[in-house]
Amino acid sequence: MRKVLFTVALLLTACFVSAQVSVVKEAKSLKSKPEEAAKAIEPALTNPETANDPETWKLAGDFQKAIYDEENMKLYLPGGQADTTKLYNSLAKMYDFYLKCDEIEQAKVQSGELKKPKFRKKNADALKTLRLNLVNGGGDAYNKGDYADALKYFGLFVDVVNEPMFAADDELKTDTLNALYACYATLAANMLKDNQAVIKYGNIGKNHKEEGYRALMCLAETYGQKEGGDSAKWLEVIKEGTELFPKQEYFVGNIMDYYIQKGMVDEGLVQINKLLATSETPYYLYVKGILLYEKKQYDDAIATFNKIISNNGDLVAEAYSKIGDCYFFPAQIIVEENAKLAIDDPKYNENESKIKELYEKAKPYYEKAKELKPDNKALWGNYLLNIYWKLNRAEYDSLEKELGY
Repeated sequence: MRKVLFTVALLLTACFVSAQVSVVKEAKSLKSKPEEAAKAIEPALTNPETANDPETWKLAGDFQKAIYDEENMKLYLPGGQADTTKLYNSLAKMYDFYLKCDEIEQAKVQSGELKKPKFRKKNADALKTLRLNLVNGGGDAYNKGDYADALKYFGLFVDVVNEPMFAADDELKTDTLNALYACYATLAANMLKDNQAVIKYGNIGKNHKEEGYRALMCLAETYGQKEGGDSAKWLEVIKEGTELFPKQEYFVGNIMDYYIQKGMVDEGLVQINKLLATSETPYYLYVKGILLYEKKQYDDAIATFNKIISNNGDLVAEAYSKIGDCYFFPAQIIVEENAKLAIDDPKYNENESKIKELYEKAKPYYEKAKELKPDNKALWGNYLLNIYWKLNRAEYDSLEKELGY
């Protein structure tokens, strides 16, 4: 009885294998109808008997390439309209299937089952020829807000360089576009909050001479997260960005904030002076002025802010406001001191005179900032209210109404 059952089992297995082989044959017969052929071969991709045959994956890739070619041709025909979703999906699937074909084929070569690869060269040529079209797919998806597909296409473009079939292709490995499109993969990953992908592609993309700053910004955002971040890595990335892309204010601003928070203002001044030696931009001057202000070197800070004003470029209103700060905040120290004194204390009246004197000096600078940027109330609003309360109640009442308090 056991022998009969065993024989039946063998017959059933043989029939099942035969059925999967016939699936592949059927798919081959539908070659002229690639979409039908692609659907027909799907069961063979998951069945162990046929899924371990490199030809199965080669055929699946060929069908996807044929679908891609048909849609791509429509782009060049007068009045032709291609289904771009189908176009790029088939391209990505072709990549997946050809790479799987190579993986299985190489395993058989290494085991001795095959003497040499049959499909590698042809597959590699197709992948390399169509590689740039992955960028089109990535750009198309990104512009539609489909960041998952954008990451898939840009990621494929970058990742394929490291596939075994291209191990000896130095031209592909040194292609500067690898870093460029790794930047865009990083941007897509950042939109998806996919931290692992940001780190993976960001560390490649940061090496692009022009666009690498984008990858570094995304890396900084990822490492700077409150949950799951890495403060040491964040600082490392910010410093790298400052060195590689000194004209990008994002890195300079972040590193200077860090120096201020850590009480490392002198180190910040050394670095900003180096940057100013190469390019005296309004932003660098503004940062220097802030650092000098933090050191309470108010005269030097005022001189730096005045340079921004005399250049009449960016940050003029901000420079006026910061000069006001150089008078207003020293006055606040005296205000706090006076709060602890009795009104009949001789020191109290002396302090009141100093406060008014400093407020009088600050007042025109805040008023100028208000004139230049009336909508940016953070530059002048509460400061002028405090000053007017002390110096001129009528102006205080007017400003209070203007601010809607």
